[in-house]
Amino acid sequence: MRIAIDGTTLCAPDGSRGAGIEHYSWSITMALLHAGKGHEFFISTSPELSRVRRQELRETGAQVTLLTSWGPKLSFVSRHVILPLRFLLRRPDVLFSPFGQIPLGWRGKSVITVHDLAIYEHPEWFPPEQSFATRMVVPKSLGRASQIIAVSTATQQKLHQLLPATAGRVYVVHEGVDLTEAYAALSQVDSASTRFPFDRDFVLFLGTIEPRKNLLSAFRAFHAFLQSRPEQASQVRFIVAGKKGWHTREIEEELVAINHAWKDAEPNGVIQFLGPVTEEEKWNLLARASCLLYPSWDEGFGLPLLEAMAVGTPVIASNRGALPEVGGDAAVYVDPEDIEAMSFALIQCLLVPEGVREIRELGIARAAEFSWERAAKETMKILEEVGS
Repeated sequence: MRIAIDGTTLCAPDGSRGAGIEHYSWSITMALLHAGKGHEFFISTSPELSRVRRQELRETGAQVTLLTSWGPKLSFVSRHVILPLRFLLRRPDVLFSPFGQIPLGWRGKSVITVHDLAIYEHPEWFPPEQSFATRMVVPKSLGRASQIIAVSTATQQKLHQLLPATAGRVYVVHEGVDLTEAYAALSQVDSASTRFPFDRDFVLFLGTIEPRKNLLSAFRAFHAFLQSRPEQASQVRFIVAGKKGWHTREIEEELVAINHAWKDAEPNGVIQFLGPVTEEEKWNLLARASCLLYPSWDEGFGLPLLEAMAVGTPVIASNRGALPEVGGDAAVYVDPEDIEAMSFALIQCLLVPEGVREIRELGIARAAEFSWERAAKETMKILEEVGS
C-alpha cells in the first residue's frame, strides 16, 4: 500500500523537536515506518526539519520518499495547492495527517488525528491568528476525512457533540510513551547540572505557558503550601519548564508577586521559569522532580502524565478532560478550581513520601500500558482499512 503522510508538524516552526502535536507527529510517524515496512511512504516535510532527522526517517527500513516543501517556509499555496498535487503524482492509497488538518486541495481518501477541540469551546484561551484554520480548514478536514482518530475517549465524545456528522468515523487510539528514553533518564540523571535546581526538592510543571494549563491556580496552590509550611520556602521550588505561549501576562505577574512575597526566605524565587527544554533535559527534570503538577482546565490527552509516571514521579492532575482517562488510578486528582485541595495534594507528595510510594508503583505500571508501537499498530490497521 502507498501511504502519504502530511509531515507539516514533524518539527516546531523554529526547527526544534517541539512538544504536543509536534511530539506526537514525529513519534507516530517513526513508529508507523517501523511497523509498516511492507508499505511505501511519501512524507512531506517542512523546510525547517533538520538533515539529521530526515536521515532518521530514511533509516527506519521502510520505503520512504521525502517531499521537502519548496521555498524558505510553508505558505498557503505550497500547503493547500502544491502539496496535494505532489502527493497525487505518487498515487497514494490514503493520506494520513497527524495534526487534524487535510490540505484543502486534497480529494482522495484520508485519515486524520484530532487531539482536542478546546479552541471551539474556549476560544479565549487561544491566539486569534488561528481563526482561519479553526473556521475553515479543520471543519472541512473533519467533514471530508474517511476516518478520524481521536487520541482519547474524551476527545471522541467532544467530536460527536460538536460535530454529530463524525459519528461512526471516529476511533480512539491513545498516544504512547517512549519507555526506552524513560529508563535512560533514570540511569543518566545529571546531579551536577548547573542549569537545573537539583540542590533541593522541586514541583514540576511541563508544557507550554498558556491559559488552558491553569498555572495561576498552580502558583496559588504552591503559595498556600508555603504559607502552611513556611520553613519549606528554602527547601522546595516550583519549576516551570516549557516555551512561552500566549496570553501569559497575568501568569507572569502572579509569578513575580509570589516570588516577591517570599524574597526574604528565597531571594532567587520560589517559582522559577526555565523556558524551553530539550528532550534529554525534559527526562532529566521528570526523573528528579518530587512531583508533576498538571492542573489543566482541559486536555485532549496529557502526555506529561505518562512521561512522569514512566520514571516513577508522582502526579497531581486536574480531574478535567482526558487526564483521568490517561492517568487511571495512578494519579492524585484535584478540581482545578480548588486551590486548597491542590495545596493539600502538594503536602502529601512533598512531605509524606511513604504515602506516595504506591502511586509511584502504580504510575510505572500505568505508563507501561501505553507505547508508540501499539499506537502505530492500531493506526496502521485504520490506514489499511481505508486504503484498501
